[in-house]
Amino acid sequence: MMDPIWLVLLLPASFIHGWLTGRWYGVKQGAAGMFDQLYDSGIPVKGKPLTRKIEISLSNDESIAK
Repeated sequence: MMDPIWLVLLLPASFIHGWLTGRWYGVKQGAAGMFDQLYDSGIPVKGKPLTRKIEISLSNDESIAK
């Protein structure tokens, strides 16, 4: 059986490690997914293989922000 002191020391450390790792991994996965969606919806550029043209627009519509 573990001493309670090890739980007090290691439990917060393991939580912080998992939280930081999850944030890094989650951001990386989100960026890769966003790139895939933009690339798939892009228009191929003539004469440049594996290159696509994408269009990004920002809307000033307030109903979207709510």
